[in-house]
Amino acid sequence: MSKREQARSPWQKSFQKECRAFVKEAEALADYARLHPENHEHEHNSNITRGLISLWSKIAQVKDTGLDMIAETPRCSLVLKEDSYWFNRDLADQTEFEDECDEIEAHLEGLAIKVEHREIENLWLAGFLESTALQIQDRFHV
Repeated sequence: MSKREQARSPWQKSFQKECRAFVKEAEALADYARLHPENHEHEHNSNITRGLISLWSKIAQVKDTGLDMIAETPRCSLVLKEDSYWFNRDLADQTEFEDECDEIEAHLEGLAIKVEHREIENLWLAGFLESTALQIQDRFHV
C-alpha cells in the first residue's frame, strides 16, 4: 500500500464514521436534556439514562475501531499527525487514546448512575455531553 493510500485508509474512514456517530448521538442527548431541565420526571430520566448507556457503548466502538485503525494502517494521516497519542508510551500498558476513551466511558457510566438517582442536573449533563462531543470532533477531525 502506498503512502498516499495509507493516508486515506478505509480504517481511518471507518474510525471517523464511528466518531461522527458518537458526536451525533451525544449532541442529540444533550438537546433532549436541555428540553427537560427538570430531572424529576421518571420517563425523561429513563430516556437520558438509556441514552448515556448507548453513548457508553458507542465510545467503546470508537475505541475498538481506533485500535483496529492503528493495527491495520499505522501510517494513516490521523496517526502520523500525533503518533505518541496512538502508540504506547514508555512503561505504559495503554496508549493515551485508550486512556482517553476509558475516561469518557467511566464518566458516562457514572453519569448514568447519577441521573438514575436524580443526583445531577440535566443542564449540567447537556453541557458535559456537548463538551465531550466537541473534544471528539476536534481530536479526530470529524
